[in-house]
Amino acid sequence: MEMRRLAVSGGRRRRIRPAAARRSGVALRRKVRELRRLVPGGEGAPARSLLVRTADYIVRLKARVELLRALSALYDELPLPAGA
Repeated sequence: MEMRRLAVSGGRRRRIRPAAARRSGVALRRKVRELRRLVPGGEGAPARSLLVRTADYIVRLKARVELLRALSALYDELPLPAGA
């Protein structure tokens, strides 16, 4: 007896063929493995906490980019030293 998974999309159920389910599972595992590599502290984290860590990391990266842009704008406004 072949087991089939059901996916819910837009309130409607549709069957996922076993091969397609395997491919999507492989792709998901590959993406989770890549996130574990990219996110600090993600190597040992379970998938659920990895997603929270990823969201936190994105927020910290955005803040860092904003800080660097502000510093860059500040340095652009400074007068050049004499003799430069």
